[in-house]
Amino acid sequence: MTTKALTRCYRFESVDFEPDLRLLVWQDNTETELTVHESRLLETLCYFAGEVISAQSLFDKTFTLVDPYSHESNNHYDLNTLLISLTKKLEYNGEMSIPIEVIPHFGFRVPLPDKTCRLVHTFDKQPRLPAESNQEPKLESATEHIVKYSLLHKISVLLLAAAGVAIVVVSNF
Repeated sequence: MTTKALTRCYRFESVDFEPDLRLLVWQDNTETELTVHESRLLETLCYFAGEVISAQSLFDKTFTLVDPYSHESNNHYDLNTLLISLTKKLEYNGEMSIPIEVIPHFGFRVPLPDKTCRLVHTFDKQPRLPAESNQEPKLESATEHIVKYSLLHKISVLLLAAAGVAIVVVSNF
């Protein structure tokens, strides 16, 4: 079985960054996988490409989607460590493929991509992402967390269902 997926792409001179797949695809078609956080950080930088974004703004925009109800919400992400690991992965053949410019006292900037595009990928059964056991834990939204774990939510759904049944029964008399 094959699956097709439409993904976003930021095309730079020597590399394509595909945030939906967390991949850097080089001109020779080799790939470098990024962690969830590295990909989110680079995606934020690419979204604001050409602009200087302060460290605080970069941090806020990169990690605002982290579920506040999750047990991981207490983790503090170190932007510097993340930037170091990301820049190592962005180096290819001794050059920075997407240079992250540090502007002292102001923030960070990456150059504008040559092109932004959408690509269609065909997968054979599984996408090119690492096996589930090697991935970082999937972040779920606050809504997903409430639906899965909130006793109050489950009780309210049960009461609404009972009210619906009661309305149907009463309307039949």
